[in-house]
Amino acid sequence: MTYQHSKSFERLKGINESITGNLTSLQYLQTLDMFLWRSIEPIHAECPSLFNNYLAKVVANQSLRASTKFSSDDRSKLPILLFNLLSEPDPKKAHEHAKSMHINRGILFGFVSMFLNKLRHYKKLHDPFTTMDDVYRRSEIYRVEQEMGVRQGGSLYAAMQQAQYWDEMARDFKGKILQKYTRMSLMNAKLTYADYNHYVKLDDVVQIYLMTADRAIDRCDARQGVLTTFIQNWFKSARSEVADLAKSQTDQSYEALAEEHGDAVSDIIGFSIADTSSELEQHVAYVAKQMDRLGYTRGPLHIPEFCTKEQMALLESLAVD
Repeated sequence: MTYQHSKSFERLKGINESITGNLTSLQYLQTLDMFLWRSIEPIHAECPSLFNNYLAKVVANQSLRASTKFSSDDRSKLPILLFNLLSEPDPKKAHEHAKSMHINRGILFGFVSMFLNKLRHYKKLHDPFTTMDDVYRRSEIYRVEQEMGVRQGGSLYAAMQQAQYWDEMARDFKGKILQKYTRMSLMNAKLTYADYNHYVKLDDVVQIYLMTADRAIDRCDARQGVLTTFIQNWFKSARSEVADLAKSQTDQSYEALAEEHGDAVSDIIGFSIADTSSELEQHVAYVAKQMDRLGYTRGPLHIPEFCTKEQMALLESLAVD
């Protein structure tokens, strides 16, 4: 496979960063959190049961899905913090308890999106240019407010407007943070693209890396490290995702190479399929490949899942027409 030029890649390389100065990770993330929690605050104040039920489901899912971490803090604290939230009569203190749970930003963004999507019909009901029977309009407004769990005397429409304003601010600022890491994402994506011999389209690799950086921003806690380092660590998962994608498009297993290049491949990899003394080794390698996609077991066995460019060139030179 050869390098394929990408116009999208070139456009992204020339991106202009909206934030020209260099802020610290704490400044970036605290500002983002300020916008995000301001979008949640009116929802929590006017529809407390909606927000509390949502966090209760998050905590329940965390207990059921131990492999996924929904909080940047110690997950064992979540039930205690949830209890403090639900038992606190003071709305402002309850809101602080919610913040102390350190729920991943992606989950919180999802809650605000869910809230606003549920109120699309409600927003139309308040539109003076929407023609409908007044009795029906009032009954529908009341129905939606009851469904959303609006507190007595609360204003759902005002909460919706405030949440939408601050949500837009939060998403815009998150986009500006992502701009700061776009070039780093492109550099890593291009290296991975070359390492896997261009089997996956460059645009797809770039998309994977940018989405990974976006998720890393959602999960980074400035108390636990620098944002740049955190994103770089997450790029390991992006590389694995590209590897899985490349694997689905090409089979560079030992068997395929041996079929294509003959016995010469054994000189490179280290043993031949015809060698009966290596049957146990082959079996272990097969099981390792199924159970260990990252290659921690296959590596010591010297059975590469993908060939490097140098190995491919050597195989081509040994191939017999």
